[in-house]
Amino acid sequence: MVKFDAEPLAGLILPPACGAATQMQRIDGNYLYSLGWKLHPLSTIFGENEQGAMTYGMAFAIAYFAEIALDELLNQSIFKLRFSYQSGQALLKSVKQITEVAFGGQRIGDNVDHMHAYSVRADLTIFETNLASEFALMDTYIVAKKGALDTTDLIWNGAAFMPADLSAKVPAAIGDVEQATKCLAFELLTAVGFHIHRANECVLHRYYDVVTGGKPHPKTRNIGDYLRKLDEFGVGDQRVRTALRDLKDLHRNPLIHPEHSLETVDEAIDLLSAVRALVGQMLKEIPPVNVPEAP
Repeated sequence: MVKFDAEPLAGLILPPACGAATQMQRIDGNYLYSLGWKLHPLSTIFGENEQGAMTYGMAFAIAYFAEIALDELLNQSIFKLRFSYQSGQALLKSVKQITEVAFGGQRIGDNVDHMHAYSVRADLTIFETNLASEFALMDTYIVAKKGALDTTDLIWNGAAFMPADLSAKVPAAIGDVEQATKCLAFELLTAVGFHIHRANECVLHRYYDVVTGGKPHPKTRNIGDYLRKLDEFGVGDQRVRTALRDLKDLHRNPLIHPEHSLETVDEAIDLLSAVRALVGQMLKEIPPVNVPEAP
């Protein structure tokens, strides 16, 4: 598991819960564009006795920004280079030859030494070739949008899919809701069903406590037994009991059998929507959890 500090690694966008431990990493696509924009101008550095020769003063800005970007990529970025790391270090060494001379000040107006310019261009060509090959094989993916749902919310803020008062009334359900929406984003569809049913049952248990006045829970604690108890006591909204029965028969019971699974994104979204509607009805009768006041 990766734990992020306050400052993100280069090329990485921190999730909204900054500093939280997570295994998922959101890549900043603009970082790679910016990296190329800073490195490729090194190919324009020519030295003494070459056409278009630059002075160390003229080459300094190009080399300086390239040095920072390259050091960041090699040593501080989310991209842990393997095949192109050594060629990147060789390029970094060549670039530093120019910035160090320019920083010295005595030769700021002199043309860049031919070998310094040649080394930078040659090492850049090798590094760009290696980096292109490595990036082509890197495990980088695009998460496709699911219906009209916001991908960022599905991954990082799944609770936004549910009624706003869920976190205040049944906070224990939030974890499974967030896992369900993440699974939808990454198309782990049957897992969507397992997590959202767990969240629904968590709300049902709280609903049962409220409408029965705290009567003991059924021993097996499945939806069918809760429904029988609600019918027996004659408590709870009839619409809620009907929706629970439909959810059990149409979705919950089939999904627990290995031969059944959620096959399409639309099926998963339909299930999430059905559970959201049911949870919304149950929450109407559930009071907020009492939070102890701070001393």
